[in-house]
Amino acid sequence: MPIRLPPNTDAHKGHRHRTKSEAETPVPFASSNASSRKHFLITALAILMVVSATVLSSCVPKAEPQLTTEEKLEDFRLLFDVLKKNHPYLALKNRVEGYDWVAHESEFESAIAATKNDKEFVQTIQHILLLINNGHTSIISSDLFNLIENMPEELTPWHNEAAKTDEETVARWFNMVVESMAYPQNQSLPFMAHYNQGKYLVYWISDDFSHRCQVEPGWIVSKVNDMDVHDFMATLRGEIWLYYDPQYKRLYMRDFLPPYKGAPYQVTFENDKGGRVETTASFQRITEPIYPPEFPTNIWQLGSNIYTTILEEGRVAYIHIFEMTQYQNSQSEREILLSFFEEIKDVPALVIDIRNNSGGDDRFWMLNIVRPLAREPLNEFQGVAIRTGEYIKPFMEANAEAFSDLEGLTSLGMQLTQKDIPSILTPEELENIPPEILGPDFEPPIFSMTTIEPSGECPYNGEIYVLTGPGVFSSAESFCMFCKSSGWATLVGEYTGGDGGGSTPAMITLPNSKIPVFFPSTLSLNPDFTANEETHTAPDILVEPSSEDIIRYVETLTEGKTFSIPDPNYDTVLRECLKLALEETRAR
Repeated sequence: MPIRLPPNTDAHKGHRHRTKSEAETPVPFASSNASSRKHFLITALAILMVVSATVLSSCVPKAEPQLTTEEKLEDFRLLFDVLKKNHPYLALKNRVEGYDWVAHESEFESAIAATKNDKEFVQTIQHILLLINNGHTSIISSDLFNLIENMPEELTPWHNEAAKTDEETVARWFNMVVESMAYPQNQSLPFMAHYNQGKYLVYWISDDFSHRCQVEPGWIVSKVNDMDVHDFMATLRGEIWLYYDPQYKRLYMRDFLPPYKGAPYQVTFENDKGGRVETTASFQRITEPIYPPEFPTNIWQLGSNIYTTILEEGRVAYIHIFEMTQYQNSQSEREILLSFFEEIKDVPALVIDIRNNSGGDDRFWMLNIVRPLAREPLNEFQGVAIRTGEYIKPFMEANAEAFSDLEGLTSLGMQLTQKDIPSILTPEELENIPPEILGPDFEPPIFSMTTIEPSGECPYNGEIYVLTGPGVFSSAESFCMFCKSSGWATLVGEYTGGDGGGSTPAMITLPNSKIPVFFPSTLSLNPDFTANEETHTAPDILVEPSSEDIIRYVETLTEGKTFSIPDPNYDTVLRECLKLALEETRAR
């Protein structure tokens, strides 16, 4: 089982637990993306690294010897060669998103050769990685580097790569990357829009801009710089990490925060009554907090990784988990969860809310949530494929050995040749399977069945629901994949963020610069044999936040209201889940 290192009273009023691996208290931004407050999350690397709204650092780095052009090119050529032969998503990204990364080799090499200093070099390297557009493909941050150094000693390939650099060097390169993607302090566009139901819904607008343009919350952004807004987003590939929407089949940003260019953007707004406004939106100083519509509603007040409460007059238990903490550091969280599980054993429904959970360690949810609550053995289908490159093999072997002996987990698998697969899969499954894994660039895929045995600690007899959304990624995504495959819980909400299942991402440290780079090691399959990175995990019950709920929620936060518990009056997904839970429990 992998560590997916990446891409927060009384019982009835809610517990606010603090743990040794405590999540930072989320705060609103005046000039920063909602995602930038998540920099303690170690899975979605690109989320913290490529948001264009990070505030510029005022630190002045000390002078360092600059790399020569040949040293830069040597680093690039090694990186390109390793990714070309080992990265599992290159063909998928070409097929699904229309970008053939491998075909741009000479362009990349010319860009590297043209860099004038180290800062331009590392920023070009990051740009090249961002063009792959995968949340696990990025230059490594200091926080992630520290976590890698503390991984189980059996994960030798990661320790070997980490030993080729050091924390100071990692911080130096990473800070240069962040600087290139930053908004100047307290600068922002005069409006904010959130991607919802395939559109960019305006949820906040400055008074001056509203008076000048007569645009209000509830309008949508339809064009940017005379381009359809979705076409404009596609042009940002390589500048930021873009989410992929499997429902509408397009790239998007969760919040409309295009890169800071200094120059204004031309923006077209429309409303549902036929109104249309074309105007210029310039960057300006923002002094008041802006609250993006992050759910659950009390997320801005959470000061901990685990939050629990009882809703609906004792009929529904509720847990929100902000990250899948590394298992070896989760003992205090485990105690909190087991205590709550014991408390709710007679409550007829349990809601596990993992919206905005970017992942961490699969063992967290397997051993701290599923095994204690399970009443019977639970089976999950898993399918993975890896490239034929030699670089990835030691990482796969070490990962398999390190996590082959987890108490209560067994796995049986088989590896088939590509020519045998058509005779085993149904026509529908064969149509779903990504065609690239049946070609010569991939090893034969491995199909397995993993069984999670109950621990007998807190067997739960009620109905279990898991709330999902696009912020669910990596090992949190794997939790959703497990729920979908095993039927252990009902998934309610939006499509997830993807890149779950499989193995711990691999690492390479470039020889001259000592820049460490992370990239995924496996292509994982959903139970229907689609690629998880392509289709993500579809909820069992699709519920998208309503525009009205989003706007009322943001307005309420702006007025200074705080939420001590999740409030279904503003949270469409929670409201529909509670309605479903109460209906099903009454029917039992």
